[in-house]
Amino acid sequence: MGKQLKSLYPIVILSLWLLAFVEFFSRGSIEAVWSWLTTNPMELVLNYLFVFFSLLILAALTGRTRWAYWLASVLFIVIAIVSGIKLKIMGVPLLPWDVFLGSETKDVLQYVNSLFSVSMISGIVIFLAGSYAMLYHIPHFKGRFRWKTQIVLAVLSVLFFTSVYSDKPIPVKQAFNISTIPWDQTSNYMTNGLLLTTVLNVDLILIEEPEGYNKEKIESLVAEIPRRPDQSDVDPNIIVVLSESFWDPTVMKDVEFSEDPLPFFHSIQEKYTGGWMRSPQFGGGTANVEFEVLTGNTMRFLQQGSLPYIQYVNHPVDSLASILKRQGYTTASVNPFHNWFFNSKTVYRNFGFSKYISSEFFDPVYKGPFLADTEVAKNVIEQIESSPGPAFVFANTMENHYPYEPWKFGGNTIKVKGANLSEDSIGKLETYAQGLTGADAMLKMLVEHFEASGEPTIIVFYGDHLPVLGDDYKVYRESNYLQDNDPDFFKKIYSVPFVIWDNYLSDEKEDLYISSSFLGPYVLNKAGKEGSYYTDFLYSLYEKTPLLPEAGDEQWAEEMRIYEYLQYDIMFGARYGYKDFEDQIVDPNFILGRGPMELEQVLPAETYADTSKDASVTIELKGKNFVPGALVYANGGALETKYVDRQTMTAVVPANMLGKSGRLDIRIKLIDSQSIAIVETNSLPFTVK
Repeated sequence: MGKQLKSLYPIVILSLWLLAFVEFFSRGSIEAVWSWLTTNPMELVLNYLFVFFSLLILAALTGRTRWAYWLASVLFIVIAIVSGIKLKIMGVPLLPWDVFLGSETKDVLQYVNSLFSVSMISGIVIFLAGSYAMLYHIPHFKGRFRWKTQIVLAVLSVLFFTSVYSDKPIPVKQAFNISTIPWDQTSNYMTNGLLLTTVLNVDLILIEEPEGYNKEKIESLVAEIPRRPDQSDVDPNIIVVLSESFWDPTVMKDVEFSEDPLPFFHSIQEKYTGGWMRSPQFGGGTANVEFEVLTGNTMRFLQQGSLPYIQYVNHPVDSLASILKRQGYTTASVNPFHNWFFNSKTVYRNFGFSKYISSEFFDPVYKGPFLADTEVAKNVIEQIESSPGPAFVFANTMENHYPYEPWKFGGNTIKVKGANLSEDSIGKLETYAQGLTGADAMLKMLVEHFEASGEPTIIVFYGDHLPVLGDDYKVYRESNYLQDNDPDFFKKIYSVPFVIWDNYLSDEKEDLYISSSFLGPYVLNKAGKEGSYYTDFLYSLYEKTPLLPEAGDEQWAEEMRIYEYLQYDIMFGARYGYKDFEDQIVDPNFILGRGPMELEQVLPAETYADTSKDASVTIELKGKNFVPGALVYANGGALETKYVDRQTMTAVVPANMLGKSGRLDIRIKLIDSQSIAIVETNSLPFTVK
C-alpha cells in the first residue's frame, strides 16, 4: 500500500505544474496567473483538483503516471493555447460550443502566427523541459498502479467529476462557493479558471434532438403553414425599443408617487395598441428577451439558465432584421453598452443587421453610471433619417439598469410613500421611478420627432423584465404587490408593459397580453409586411393562444411540438426550413458603427519649433465617422488625442516620436474595454518639415 501511495505523490506535484501552465497559456502572462492565484483561492483549489483527478483517471486507465501526464498535457495545453489566442484576438476565450457547434473557432486559425510569440515559445520550452526532468530524472515519477488501485482511482475520479458537474452526491460547487457568469464568459473564465469553467459550461450546450427530426419532417411542416403575403403598399419605418427594466410601478395600489413617473407612456397607452408582454426573465437576462422578440424562438425549449446569444447564435438566424432587409429595409442595432457584451457583435451580424452602433460609438452623455436614454433616441433618429428608404432599427437602453441605490442619479425628484415600505425600499423605488422618467422622455422624443416628420413609422416600446428591488422581492412584498403564496405570482413577476405607436394606421386599439416570442410576428402583421414561414406559423399560433400554453397542456401539445421542431431546425439542426433564403440572412457588408471610419487628410495644426527635447507637433486629422473614444496612433504608438467632431480630430506628436526623418505613419483606432481594436482607419504618411 505504501508503495502505491508513493506513486501518487508525483501526480500531486505534476497537477500543480500542469495547472500553472494551462492558466499561463490561456491568460497570456505570469502576472495574470499570479493575480488569479492570489485573488481566487477557492477556484484555484477546484481547478487543481480537476487536473489532479484527470490525471488519476488517466492513470487508472493506463496504469502509468507518465502516460497519464502526457495525455492530459496534450489535451489541456492545446485547449489553453487556442483559448489564449482567441482571447487575445477576439476578446473571448475558447468556449465548449465553439467546438461542438462550429462557432468562431475556425476564425482563430488565421491568427496561428500568434503561437510563435516569444512568451509562448518560452512557455512551451520551459513546460516541456520541466515535465521531462520530473518524469524521467526524479525517483517514483514513473510509478505504475496495480489493478485494485486503478479501480479505486477511477471511482474517486468519477465521483469528483460527477459532483462538480451536478453538485451531487457531494455539493462541491456549494462547498467552494462557485458560481458562473454566463452573460460574460471572459469574466467567467478569468474568475473560475479555464478547466473548471469549461466543465460548468458543458451543461448549457446539451440540447436533445426531437424524435423524428429530419429533412422530410421539416419540409412537410413548412409546407402546411398558411402563408401571409405582403398586405400593404406602405413601407413604414419600424423601430423596436427594449427599455431596460421597464415596468409600471403605479400598478402597486399601496404605493403613492409624488408624480407620475410615466406620464407620456400612460397618455399614448390610452390611444394605441399595447398591454402586457409575458417575459421569460425576471431581474436580468435581457438578451434572452431580445432573442425571443427578434427571432420568435422561445426559451421554453432551451436549457434553464442558458443564454442563446452566448451559446447558440453562432450561425445565421432569421430575425426581424433579416426578414425586413430582404424587403429593401436598412437595418441597424443601437445598444449603449459594450460591443462584446452578450456576444452582441456576432449575434447582430448573424441576425442580419447591416450595422451595430454600440456604446463605443456614442457621445459620452450619461445619466447616472450609464449612457442616457436620450442618446439612444438620437442615434435611432439619425439611423432612420440617414436611410435612403424604409429602416428597421432595434435599440436597447441602459439608463435604468440596476442598481437602484439613492446615489445613482445624484438625487431623486419623485418621492414615494407606502405604509409598509422600509427606508431602504423607499430609496430603491424612488431611484427606479427616477430612471423611468428617462425612459418616458426617450419615448416622447421618438414619438414627437416622427409625429412631426410625417414619415410612416411604427414604434414598439417594451420592457425586458421587472427590476430587482431588494432581496427576495423585498419592495414587491412590502408594497403588498406580492402576497404570501400569491396565486398570481408568475403573472405579476413575468409581465412587462408595452405599447405600439404609429402615425399612419387607423385608430383601432387592441389591449393585449402576449408572449414575447409572438411580438415580432404581431408587429410584422400590423405593418402589413411579409414574414417568413416561421413568423407566419407563430402568428397563426398567436391567433389561437396569445400566451404560450403551460408546459404539459395537452390541448396545445401538437402546436407546441411543431414549434419545437421548427425551432430545433433553426437553432441546432440543418436549417432545412431556410433552403430558399439561408444565404440572404447575413449582410456581407455588416459594420460596427455608423459607417466606415476613414482618414482623408493629416495636416500640421501647430508646431512648437524650439530646440529643446520637449518640442512637439500638433496635427489635425480630417475624415469620416470619427468617434469620441478613438485615439490617433503614430508609428504604432498612441498619441494624446482630442475629438472635435465626426470629421475632425487633433493629436500631439511628442518630439521623441519624430525621429531623424520626421516621417510618421498616422492612423486612428477605436479600442474597446477588452483592449481590442474594433475599428481602425487606413494609414496616411505625415512628414514634419
